[in-house]
Amino acid sequence: MAKSGRWGLAVVLVATIAAAAAGAQGPAASTSAIEQTFKQAELALAQGRYDDAERLYKEVLTRDANIAEVHAKLGFTYFQEGKFGEAVPVLRRAIALKPALPNLDALLSMSLSELGQHAQALPGLKRAFDKTTDRPLMRMVGLHLQRTYMGLGRDADAVGVALELSRRFPEDPEVLYHTGRLFSNYAYLQTMTLQRVAPDSVWLHQAAGEANESQGLWDAAIKEYERVLALAPERPGAHFRIGRVLLAQSQQQGADASGLIAQARQQFETELHRDPTNANAAYELGELQRKAGELDRAVESFGAAVRSDPGFAEALVGLGRTLTSLNRGAEAVPVLERATTLDPENDVAFYQLSQAYGAVGNATAQQTALATFQRLRAARRGEGDSLGPGRPDVTRQELAAQPPGR
Repeated sequence: MAKSGRWGLAVVLVATIAAAAAGAQGPAASTSAIEQTFKQAELALAQGRYDDAERLYKEVLTRDANIAEVHAKLGFTYFQEGKFGEAVPVLRRAIALKPALPNLDALLSMSLSELGQHAQALPGLKRAFDKTTDRPLMRMVGLHLQRTYMGLGRDADAVGVALELSRRFPEDPEVLYHTGRLFSNYAYLQTMTLQRVAPDSVWLHQAAGEANESQGLWDAAIKEYERVLALAPERPGAHFRIGRVLLAQSQQQGADASGLIAQARQQFETELHRDPTNANAAYELGELQRKAGELDRAVESFGAAVRSDPGFAEALVGLGRTLTSLNRGAEAVPVLERATTLDPENDVAFYQLSQAYGAVGNATAQQTALATFQRLRAARRGEGDSLGPGRPDVTRQELAAQPPGR
């Protein structure tokens, strides 16, 4: 664990151990010289002067080796210095002298984890993660527990801890980093196992196609998806994925992309012939039809997508804007209202809703929807024009022209 990650833990452990030490009146049986040394050590620890704190706590223990709180403070100092091998025996001695001192079991277990002694670290980490209510300590223990499970080869348990950490700390950068790294590694190991046990299966070619697609290796992705279809001609989803890759290629090609778009359209049609419930394929086909001016066909395709997936906000936006273009504003309004309910951060949905309200003569509602659009569009510009979460596997709805507020 990075040293920076241990600073948050310092507040927790110093406070709890100090409180316990105060309750025991520190080195109460000591001479005034020991008391003075102990105070100097406490000050050094509080100021982050760990070398001085270590030296001074050791000096106290040479005069009285049975003060549990001093062993605890020295163990914590070692932990902060990254001297985990030296921390372990000192912390064990503190626990033996006074088992009730708080958080020492967790600190000992994290030290063992740092040393790679995962089997010994596991019980204490599990207890602390399950029982502690202190969030900084919970976070640190959880990260160590995740790593310990990985060190023991218990990847499924590590994933479980990562998911729980992500739930408890959804915006913590370190948690996000380690969770992402774990999932990537886990996915890689699963793919390697798949390659070993089924080297020419549709599953391996599907995984390879998706990996190539995510990296923008369009030709390689299509090759893998075609291999899937060669092995399993009726497999659902493969034609849709080829269509998506062709669309991505067409966006790079620009003005000379008509051939690729036509091929993509054919792939979506083939997908729907084999699986009429594929909402994503119906949506992409509808979007291509809308852009080609085939509005009646686009309504049919968007409608099929919404029937297969009633919560498909992008399909509702596509359907609503197409209905508006066909002068069917009364039908468009409830469709677009549903889209803005499902995706209240979708600026395009609110703009299209304002157009539908205008088409039916509802000027007040039109202005309200347009104001919401302008607010969301301004926020989007502030975030680098990010499109927001949406669906990563379909084309997002965008505005063809520069609307008001842009």
